[in-house]
Amino acid sequence: MKRVPSRNKGFTLIELLVVISIIALLIAILLPSLAKSRELANRAVCSANVRGIIQSMVIYAQSNENQFPTVLAPASTTYVNGAGSPTTGVSTSAPAVINAIYATPIQQGNVMACMWLMVLDGQMTPKSFICPSDPIATSPSAEYNSTQEYYSNFGVINGAASTTGQGESYSIACPWYVTGGTAEVGAWWNDNAASSDLPLVSDMAPANAAGSRNTNRITTAPLSNTYGPYIYNSGNHDGAGQNVGFGDDHVSWVTNPYVGEAGDNIFTYITTTAGSGGGAPTSSQAAVTLGTLPSISSDSPPFDTVMLPVRNVATGAW
Repeated sequence: MKRVPSRNKGFTLIELLVVISIIALLIAILLPSLAKSRELANRAVCSANVRGIIQSMVIYAQSNENQFPTVLAPASTTYVNGAGSPTTGVSTSAPAVINAIYATPIQQGNVMACMWLMVLDGQMTPKSFICPSDPIATSPSAEYNSTQEYYSNFGVINGAASTTGQGESYSIACPWYVTGGTAEVGAWWNDNAASSDLPLVSDMAPANAAGSRNTNRITTAPLSNTYGPYIYNSGNHDGAGQNVGFGDDHVSWVTNPYVGEAGDNIFTYITTTAGSGGGAPTSSQAAVTLGTLPSISSDSPPFDTVMLPVRNVATGAW
C-alpha cells in the first residue's frame, strides 16, 4: 500500500493578518488599563510620602517646642523659591550643617531647606521626597558627597547642583508671614495650632514660568470653573490632581486646588473671598510676585494658604 506523505499546512497570509490584528487590538485595550493601574499605584506611594512628611514634621516639632521644621525667616520680604545653592556650607556632619543653618545662617528664607532639616535630622531620606508620577524630579538629592560632606539643601544630583527642578517633588505651606515689613515664623507653623483643614504638604505647586506670578497659571476663578482652562493642578500626576496632606495627618487626593480653609485655592499667592472658592484679590496682595512673601495682617493661621516652592510645569525651572 502506497503511503501518502503528510503535509503540514501553514498559516495563510490572511490568517496571519487576522492574528496580528487581534493581538494589536488586545494591546490597545490593555495598555490604557495598565497605565491607569500604574498611576493609581503611584498615587498611593505619593500619598504615603506626603503622610510621611507630615508625620516627620510632627516628630521634629516634639523636639523643637512644637514648631514644625523651618529655617530662619527671610531677612527681607523675599524668600528663596528653589534649591538655591544647596552645596553652600557643607560639613562633615549633619549636626554641623543644622548649626550653620541657624547660626550663619546659610539657608535663611529658603523653603526647601525647611524640609531638608528632616533629612539632616535623620528622620527622612531624600528618596521620600520624590513622587513616582513626577516627570521632572526623578532622582533624589544626595545627602553628602564622596568625602562625606553633607549638603544643606535639596537640588544636588550626582554631586552637582541641579537647576532643573530635580530632587524634590513636594511643596509645604509657607511658614512665614510679613508684618510691618518684617518676616516672622507664623503661629500656624506649629503642631498644636495646625488644624484639620489647614493644608501642610502637597504635590509640587505649579508656576507659569520662573520669576513670574503664580497667578498667571492659577487664577481666582470660582470653583464652578474647576475643569475650565484657568484651573491648573500640580504638574505631577499629569495634571489630573494632587495629594494634599492636612494638619491632622490625613491625606486626600483632590482634582482641583480649592481645598484650603473656606475653599481657598492653595496654589495662588493672593487672598480669595471667604467661602467663594475664588474671588478678587485684595489691593495689598494684587501685585505679589513670585519670591515675595504674602502680606498677612496677623500672626494667625492664614486663610489664603500659599504652597511653596513652585516649579514650572513644563521646564522644571524654579
